[in-house]
Amino acid sequence: MSRKRILNLSIASIVVLVSIFVIGRYTYVHEEHLERGEVIKKESTDHHFYVFVQPEGEGEAIELLMEEEMAWNLVQEGDVYEVAYSWYGSKEPTIEEMKQIERE
Repeated sequence: MSRKRILNLSIASIVVLVSIFVIGRYTYVHEEHLERGEVIKKESTDHHFYVFVQPEGEGEAIELLMEEEMAWNLVQEGDVYEVAYSWYGSKEPTIEEMKQIERE
């Protein structure tokens, strides 16, 4: 093979690999589950409803989007919940399931 053909194949391979990485990163759905998290704050802005959950025994509070205003209204600051949430690409983490649990 000629040098030019090898160079073209190398460049094409790199472009394909980078494209697969970028597409995979933005289409892969990340899922997390908190066994126990305390709601420390609630906010709403322009029809977006946020809950800040402090994982028990861990550091920073996590800002999570709630899509339903009625469900957001039922959440109480200071209560402990079991929370499942997911996100992909540059989307905000969104609550999939949230269940109130008793304090120990």
